[in-house]
Amino acid sequence: MLDNHIIVGYGKWAKKIVKFLVKYRLTKSLIIIRKKKVFIHYPFYKKISLRTLNNDIKNYNSAHICSDNKTHLRFFNLFTKYNLNFIVEKPLVNNLKEFNKLSKNKNSKFLVNYIDLFNTQISKVIKLIKINKNKQINLVYSNNAQKYKKKLELINVWLDHPLSIILFLFKRFSKFKIKRYSRKMDKNGNYKEIIEVFYKYKKNNFIFSISNFEKKRRAIEIEISKKKSTFNLDKNSHFTKTAFYNLYSNLKKIEDSKFRFNNQFHKKILIEKNKILKSLR
Repeated sequence: MLDNHIIVGYGKWAKKIVKFLVKYRLTKSLIIIRKKKVFIHYPFYKKISLRTLNNDIKNYNSAHICSDNKTHLRFFNLFTKYNLNFIVEKPLVNNLKEFNKLSKNKNSKFLVNYIDLFNTQISKVIKLIKINKNKQINLVYSNNAQKYKKKLELINVWLDHPLSIILFLFKRFSKFKIKRYSRKMDKNGNYKEIIEVFYKYKKNNFIFSISNFEKKRRAIEIEISKKKSTFNLDKNSHFTKTAFYNLYSNLKKIEDSKFRFNNQFHKKILIEKNKILKSLR
């Protein structure tokens, strides 16, 4: 259990996190920072001032930054100053300039929430990849309920997920090839997009796709000698004692966590992401 925990932001994702923490009683007390408003959410509801929070923040030991990534750097510095263990939602930052500001602080104790890496299905994928040499690996992210008003917004929001899995599995990025990209605008002014990206690792072919044309799906398919194994990354809900519980377990034991902030891991993802987005513009 976390003693005292802070949530920054209170959008759809943050509300699910709060519900999870309260349901499983993973924290003794919970404060939420929502723009300029601050309130205690658990174990009782009470509005408090920013001044009160600033005075009491030394009594908190962990936090989760779920706000817009334009605010990440500000809260990163605040929580590092008070030596909190904290989680940052992806994307960590927008560009290398912001990243370099983060990486200068060697005392920060935080995790980036690439949630699929905490999913129990990933360990099964790693085991299958290690014992077989010739593979076709397909990683699929799709959800036709998602709506985006800007071009490439869907791709920008979701790219971190497949890139984190590729880097985690293969330790590097090979040269990518865009196999498919298309977009159209619906009658409500929302963009529908689909992208397929190909990587080659010796005798392994890796393709990931991101789309809001197709129904909701989040899975890894591995084909070996025409036999296909499918690992459903949505099989275990993020908000039960699986992937999300593993994330918070790593936060509590952050000094020993293999997922603790690693400059090179996150920098490689940011650089690769920018290369792919640039190729689509």
